Amino acid sequence: MRNQIITKLSFAVFFSLIMSSCATSTYLMTSEGESFDALSKITDSDKPSINPHGGDENGNLVFAALENDGVYNIYLKDNVLSKAIIQKTSGDNFNLAPNFCSSNNKIVFQYFDKTNFDIYYVDAFEGKAITQITYTDENEYNPSWSKDGKLVIFEKGAPPKVYIKVTKNTARAAQYSGLSVTKNQIWLKNIETGELKMLGEGSFPVISPDGKEIVFVKYDLNKRKTEETGTIWTMSIDGDSPKQLTDNQIGYATHPNWSPNGDKIVFHLTKNNKTDSNIYTINTNGENLKQHTTNESNDFSPYWSTDNYIYFSSDRGSKKGNYQIWRFKLR
Repeated sequence: MRNQIITKLSFAVFFSLIMSSCATSTYLMTSEGESFDALSKITDSDKPSINPHGGDENGNLVFAALENDGVYNIYLKDNVLSKAIIQKTSGDNFNLAPNFCSSNNKIVFQYFDKTNFDIYYVDAFEGKAITQITYTDENEYNPSWSKDGKLVIFEKGAPPKVYIKVTKNTARAAQYSGLSVTKNQIWLKNIETGELKMLGEGSFPVISPDGKEIVFVKYDLNKRKTEETGTIWTMSIDGDSPKQLTDNQIGYATHPNWSPNGDKIVFHLTKNNKTDSNIYTINTNGENLKQHTTNESNDFSPYWSTDNYIYFSSDRGSKKGNYQIWRFKLR
């Protein structure tokens, strides 16, 4: 994957570790152009932890973690500041992209079973029984709840262009790489009625806090027609009034999420001619693009909590590819 670094980094990293009475480690770790009120490492494992979602008011953070047998499962921290984690899925599958809903206390995620990804959910606090939502022979990815827990939105089609690609070399092995994406479809499912509706083309769809809009990614070729790129868009919950927020000339943008009040979007972007990604925000009118991380690491998959933290995956401070969950406090 590529990244958005606005200036060439002089990687002057100043590092100070403060251990609090709880388990989370708080760092003052800055690269040039990068400054936070608080930067904390939320997970600390010798294997990757990715795709954070939740953590509102320091509770109920879900993420996917690699296990010793080469598969991913979904985990929950009901207290972000504690070391304790709760395993929510098990088995030799690839369970990724978890999304927690506080209205129904369920975690929706993508589940790979032998041939393709489907969408499932599991109760966040009661057992590990999983419920299937999609049943096609195609691949469905990147599910997300509406705030009221009645709707699930997801994409269907080719594997999304992101850090993780699942390749079944053996029953217990996965490879990770970037890959190209064709025109995927965005689908909306009503969990109560079973009604399905196709809204249009795109990837990484997320419903706004007020339930009226969707943010998503569109893929296209760059101006030179030499490689694929991603841009951030919004549209109505009915699939109407599409609006482009980012320009592909700044780089490859993907994995958007809404701010708590719905007036901004957080996403990760890989700047043209770069190889690592950073965290950005932009207003929903397409103005005030702002870069928040500049570290020479891959910072990706952001979530914006109700108490104004950005949770994200990153391999900063460890060997390349050992992604952990971090957060910083927005000023």
